Amino acid sequence: MAYCTEDDLLKMIPEEDLTDLTVESGEVPDSLVIADAISKADAEIDSYLGVKYVVPVWPVPDQVKALSVDLAIYHLYSRHSIVLPVRQQKYEAAVAFLKQVAAGQAVITGPGGEAATVAHEVSDATSAVRCFTRKTLVAW
Repeated sequence: MAYCTEDDLLKMIPEEDLTDLTVESGEVPDSLVIADAISKADAEIDSYLGVKYVVPVWPVPDQVKALSVDLAIYHLYSRHSIVLPVRQQKYEAAVAFLKQVAAGQAVITGPGGEAATVAHEVSDATSAVRCFTRKTLVAW
């Protein structure tokens, strides 16, 4: 399940640009290359969100979709070593936000404004006092 689609990318960049970024020759964007870029973006998102949330996040919040679009477009541009300053800034802003979410300084909200499903918190485990030590086992 992808966080964004090819149509979402087309809302942000013209089809001609998407075609130039995905095919070496032809007139139609290469859907396999686009799917690969979206997959990379989503894996990057999940690696940060997985610290605090159950991933993949479903239903997909608008915040996550926007992050996926920005990261996927960045990955498409970086295929050709041509990263526009605005794409670099959007990528860095997305990663900075994801780091804040992972650190607990920002939250992801669902489509209705509710918080996304939070992963179980891990607590420190304690146990009983140790019965056997090197000193107590010396006699054995």
